[in-house]
Amino acid sequence: MKKLVLIAFALLYSLMAVAQREEIGQAVTFHDTTWYDRGFDFYIGGGMFWGGKKTALYYNGSSHNECGLDYIFNNDTWMREIRETVVKLYPYVSMSDEITYNEADLNMNPTYNLASCIGLGVRYKIRDNWGVSLSYQFARLTTVNKVILDVKGMVPSNTRPLPEMTLRGVEDRSMIDLSMSYLFSGVHRIVKPFIEVGAQFNYVKVKKFDAILLDEHNNPALTLTLLDYYNGQSYVPGMQPQDVIFGGPGYGGSFAAGLKIVVNKFVSIDPTFYGCISQLHLYPYGEKMMTFNYGAMLRVVVNDFFIQQNRQ
Repeated sequence: MKKLVLIAFALLYSLMAVAQREEIGQAVTFHDTTWYDRGFDFYIGGGMFWGGKKTALYYNGSSHNECGLDYIFNNDTWMREIRETVVKLYPYVSMSDEITYNEADLNMNPTYNLASCIGLGVRYKIRDNWGVSLSYQFARLTTVNKVILDVKGMVPSNTRPLPEMTLRGVEDRSMIDLSMSYLFSGVHRIVKPFIEVGAQFNYVKVKKFDAILLDEHNNPALTLTLLDYYNGQSYVPGMQPQDVIFGGPGYGGSFAAGLKIVVNKFVSIDPTFYGCISQLHLYPYGEKMMTFNYGAMLRVVVNDFFIQQNRQ
């Protein structure tokens, strides 16, 4: 993901270098830098993305979720691994102790970490200042929660801490937006505000959801997946995982607003704020919900006037 964002900014730098060859008087003529001509604009961009925290509840480990801690705590093989690792790391815990977790200790207000995103798009200018846009954005989101395990009969203290687990979820989110665009071309001949409103189609794929048992120094000691790759069958050593997909398609509405900063008659730089209200194929506690997500991106837009010139 970081490499893709770096590529986008490298392209931005290259285009700006080319743009410097144009004389300023020619570059900002009114006709060449607005959407008065029919045709296509193409853009690439990169930036940051914030995922709505409602769907982050999918990764808090609750037994009410599709994937939760019960998946490993109710399995004899994995429970033996957990108990052996805890006894090894914490000598005051014995193999006969009951190790579990309390639902009340789970994080009920989880959030996604700040993610980077990359986007591609094409816009067709249908009339003065109006356009139809088709864009694609990709972001990889992560969320991290901690849960303190419960050892029956043991009272925690400074010298006898309870074992901890980190719950780490990773998802890939793809968003396709079909939007109407409007450019306020009369505001300024170089800096022009614009807005976009449209429909969104999204697809979420859960890449990882791991429970990581930590040692006393918060280093990982044992990692177990909470994704059921065995279609409800109780895992035993030697079983082969199946190709199970967690996540799926969703929908929503999107909007964007930004500034078109004219470089020359071929190129503009568009700082853009993006927002969407989406239903994702993630159902925390079995509930379908709409969630607000947003991002900030820098787009490099190339006018197809440049392509038309080359065709002549």
